[in-house]
Amino acid sequence: MGINKITLDRLKQRLDDPSIKIAIIPHISADGDAAGACSALWQLLDRLGKEAKVLTCDYFPDYLKWLERIPDAISFQNRPGDCKRWLRDSNLLCMIDHNTFAREGDLEPLARHFRGEVLMIDHHPDPINVDYRFSDPRVSSTCEILYELIARIWGKKIIDKNIANALYTGIVTDTGGFSHNSSRPRTYRVVAELLARGLDKERVHDCLYQRNSPWRLRLEGHCLLNKMTIEEHYPLAIIPVSLQELETFHFKDGDLEGVVNIPLTIDGVLVSVQVTERKERVKFSFRSKGEIPVNDWARRFFNGGGHRNAAGGQLDLPLEECLKILRESAAWFFDQRVDKNLPRPDARAGLQSRE
Repeated sequence: MGINKITLDRLKQRLDDPSIKIAIIPHISADGDAAGACSALWQLLDRLGKEAKVLTCDYFPDYLKWLERIPDAISFQNRPGDCKRWLRDSNLLCMIDHNTFAREGDLEPLARHFRGEVLMIDHHPDPINVDYRFSDPRVSSTCEILYELIARIWGKKIIDKNIANALYTGIVTDTGGFSHNSSRPRTYRVVAELLARGLDKERVHDCLYQRNSPWRLRLEGHCLLNKMTIEEHYPLAIIPVSLQELETFHFKDGDLEGVVNIPLTIDGVLVSVQVTERKERVKFSFRSKGEIPVNDWARRFFNGGGHRNAAGGQLDLPLEECLKILRESAAWFFDQRVDKNLPRPDARAGLQSRE
């Protein structure tokens, strides 16, 4: 990964300032990469004796609260005054795992008017300009970029077991267990280096994947058995989930993590979209195989974006209207943005739409 040495040296000098006070903000609906990077960075700053806080527009999901320091984050939802005060008093804002203030939810207006300097650590395409920007969409995850920054500025020896666990969390989750966005040999070398620094890979996997509740498994089964449809004219699976269904299955943030990936295991399905109705908005999760750019679809119609094979979006509309837009826009996406030679459902044995 290319890191601009001039920018790196400027950042190191800035972080050496004893008067520095830092606000760390992940993107809305933080995932494993955002939470892992926030945890690792916060722990590092603690070790350096720097004043820092992680501020969120919502809440970290329960399945990520085992990460060091993440339970101590301040949410705008229940402590808006504390968020405002910390941003007012800070002189460095860290944008973690996002490339624009629009991904900060209720914190966006405060971040846009931040009076100090801004640091971005991210791996999404088309980042905005900030004072210190370390962004490369070729890299597996924000945590991999953060590892490189830590190693270049302070050396690998500053990374202990808990920081290594946090960094690995971001790498393993943002690559879908190394199933996508993980073709660079450097990614695996970073994991090897984290193992050398004490990474407890078994604990990370246990915390991420082996602590399901019965209700989470019931919700997952309901989504796959009763909700998943496969479109007749496109290699597309859709999983709509209503707010009422979430309440029926005692939903907690993170309970649907990974469900959108499962339809991609069906022979012939190349794109999977999960459409989830929440109290505040309807959220979209897009996943795809190969060279299919679902981030284009999310950006064009759903106020979103992301990576080629993993993207998200949202609309402030009723669920049924959102599904109508999704199905209508599928024609644009598959006919204009996707290889015309892809197989269609009627050419693939064994794929039938559920009615």
